[in-house]
Amino acid sequence: MRRVFLGAVAIVLCSTSVAAAKFSMQLNAAAQQTARMESGVAAVDDTTPGSSVRFVQTEGDVKKRASVGVIVMNHGEKPFNFGPENVTAKLADGTPVAIITYEQLVKEEKRRQMWAAIAAGLAAAGNSMSAASSGYYSGYGTYSGSTFGTFGSTPYSAMTTGTVSVSGYDYGRAQAAQSMANAQNQATFARMAEQNAANMKSLKSYMRTTTVDPQQILGGSIMFELPKAARDSKSDVPMAFTVTVNGEEHRFDVLLKRR
Repeated sequence: MRRVFLGAVAIVLCSTSVAAAKFSMQLNAAAQQTARMESGVAAVDDTTPGSSVRFVQTEGDVKKRASVGVIVMNHGEKPFNFGPENVTAKLADGTPVAIITYEQLVKEEKRRQMWAAIAAGLAAAGNSMSAASSGYYSGYGTYSGSTFGTFGSTPYSAMTTGTVSVSGYDYGRAQAAQSMANAQNQATFARMAEQNAANMKSLKSYMRTTTVDPQQILGGSIMFELPKAARDSKSDVPMAFTVTVNGEEHRFDVLLKRR
């Protein structure tokens, strides 16, 4: 049976935290569709003569953005291209739901990295300036003294008091502080580079346009962004996803249940 073709395929899904959790997703199978589980997450299979699609619902809460899994198999005799542009979504009243492409996610991540780098650079400059100025020192003190003796046959005594200021530059102290600041700055940039690489790697799970050959499978995550009206809704929000494969439409109905 064609619906068995996806049995061993798993998709890693994730949700992007942008706002407080509001909804959970409930995927509803139509009469001609098959409901199943994909690694503990609800999924629905839909089959037409030329293609089969498995739609895997969001794992966890649906916030401003969330992702779903889409797995496609080509039953035809010719290859076709498939990507996020083949997935659309809308609310029950017809309001479109934006599909966020891999390219847009990469652009957003690079913008985030740019601003993070600027902030880290300013912080590093501040550390270096603070270290350089740490070599300067200054202080205040007091002194007092007395003198006595005779002038001719006349004895005398005198008391002297006052304050003194001391300042200077300790090169060794400044060098030690600068070495520590350099180490801290290097550690900060190393952590940032590691996090940036991890973020870019995580985006690889999102689907990009790919040619699917006959009897081959393509799978990945598709991110969507709810319109403000849906996010502000005080009740459940019905919506539908349409996956168009080589001219064939596969519709999947979901209900966003208000938490």
